Amino acid sequence: MKDNIDFSKIYSFSKLDLFDKCKKQYYFNYLDPEVAPRKKEFIKPRDYKTKGSAVHNAITLFYHLPLEKRSFKKLRDFLFDAWFAENAPVKAPPLGEAGGFKDIEHERETYRQSLELLKNFFELRDFNPPVFYLPTKNIRYSFDDYKAMIKPIEGNWSISGKFDRIDKMEDGGLRVIDFKTGKNSKNTSQLEFYALLAEMNFPEKVKIVSFYYLDNKKILNFDFSKIDRDKIKKGIVEKISAIENTHKDDFHTHQNALCNHCDFKVICPAFGNSIASIDNIGNNMV
Repeated sequence: MKDNIDFSKIYSFSKLDLFDKCKKQYYFNYLDPEVAPRKKEFIKPRDYKTKGSAVHNAITLFYHLPLEKRSFKKLRDFLFDAWFAENAPVKAPPLGEAGGFKDIEHERETYRQSLELLKNFFELRDFNPPVFYLPTKNIRYSFDDYKAMIKPIEGNWSISGKFDRIDKMEDGGLRVIDFKTGKNSKNTSQLEFYALLAEMNFPEKVKIVSFYYLDNKKILNFDFSKIDRDKIKKGIVEKISAIENTHKDDFHTHQNALCNHCDFKVICPAFGNSIASIDNIGNNMV
């Protein structure tokens, strides 16, 4: 296990993607000297995060079972086992606000939706794939998966991430799989990132990358065998370099529909807010 890790120099796909979506949100989350150290005060639980995490973790536990025990009943039971809040992993259901839910009916409906996604997954009949890699079954404390995959990409910069599943194909190549619990996305840059990361961690070559869309039971496969790895690596390095070389005053806001889901909207200057105004409210209440 890696110790003394400088996580400020490690980039995941989601971290790079956040810079594209909103540079100001990126700055608040990772760099702002006032906000970043206390970002847990701002980051709110979200129902869709609880749902996505629970579905992914239930599938992971399903594949850790021996083949003869992989039933829908077990998958359904695993959803309950995986129904926990990221910021309160030992809290038993119902999760309430800790899971991002307004009330018990909201939580029940989200649980029902999660169960429907697992039903769709089960109906894909993908019971016995040639699994090469699975996330840990210690689902409540899975950050070790991320740490184990850290690999240097250039200079003192590294990349890492968590794989949903990797299969080993008959020809010895790998197939990287990402389970999707939200809206359909064809952002192949995510799969390219994970394919490159897989080849940096394992000696085998990635041949196929796949999205499993659980909302409509569709699988989308991409042939990765002829993709230019150097081009992907160059793109990642250029993005990291752009982030590292952006002056603190140039992390501008990018107002869009995602702002309503941003944890930092209450301190975002685009909405006339600031960290000082929030702190003053707190001080005046003391």
